Amino acid sequence: MKKYYAVLAAIFLTAICVSAQSLKPDSPFPLKEGINSATSDSLVGTHYWYFYAAPGNSLVTVRLKQPTTLYGAQMKTALTVTLTDAKKTWRSTKVLTASPKGSEITFAADKVMKQQTIIIAVTPPNQNLIRMGGDYEIEVTGSVMFNGTASEADPVVRTYDSKMNSYGATKFLADGTIIASDGTRGTWKSFDPESRLYTVVIGAFSFSVQYRAGYGLVNPSEPNLIIFQEIRR
Repeated sequence: MKKYYAVLAAIFLTAICVSAQSLKPDSPFPLKEGINSATSDSLVGTHYWYFYAAPGNSLVTVRLKQPTTLYGAQMKTALTVTLTDAKKTWRSTKVLTASPKGSEITFAADKVMKQQTIIIAVTPPNQNLIRMGGDYEIEVTGSVMFNGTASEADPVVRTYDSKMNSYGATKFLADGTIIASDGTRGTWKSFDPESRLYTVVIGAFSFSVQYRAGYGLVNPSEPNLIIFQEIRR
């Protein structure tokens, strides 16, 4: 157990610096009706989402709610938001810059003539030395449709890069089991679905984690402390 906490402390020193999402441009994640929340992270990469624009008018609103902080100080974070159609025949890009009162950008589509798939890419600052980004929201209204099929799976079911011990790539499977690339096995169980809190037992360790979109599985009391980091897929 001492080894576990020592590893976490080391991560914290080097890393000071609740919708799911996709990190793969060819497989964007479906937006849902209402507000979709996630966390952009320069150490993770671009998030990709999609929805269907139907004939008529529609509006895409993106808000930067809480930029990542460093030692309690808010950094000058800017997220780049790009909209395009599935065939990439057009592109519209705007920059969402952090503001003490929050910031917001909108994309309006007037008189859409036929249904089309719209891809939204949210890109964090190009910074690999310290963690930059922040919590953001996407809301799409008007003549639009959503496909929530992919969201039926628990967001914890994916592959991570373990930041504790030497597990390496670690898979959290839909049947509640965990398989690490070094051969270690374990289990996971949902503790609080609404807060996305999970109980993890792996090797000799048992602990709680919270799924944070864009980061992975973090320490619930230290949300910037990543225990299992999402791998691009």
